[in-house]
Amino acid sequence: MKFQYLFLLILLLVADIFAYTEVVALIRLPSDASVIVGLLLLVLLIVVNFIVIRYTLSKFKA
Repeated sequence: MKFQYLFLLILLLVADIFAYTEVVALIRLPSDASVIVGLLLLVLLIVVNFIVIRYTLSKFKA
């Protein structure tokens, strides 16, 4: 049962690596709109990570 949550964290790590490279690529573009979109995606990535990690840790303790 707890293997599923560990697998979820591993998938989150892989998704974070790919998402972060896309966000950095957006932020490096000279357009102001792409920088804003990149920063918004970075904030969204942080929020999703916080929610998933908190949910997974609560299931590990239960």
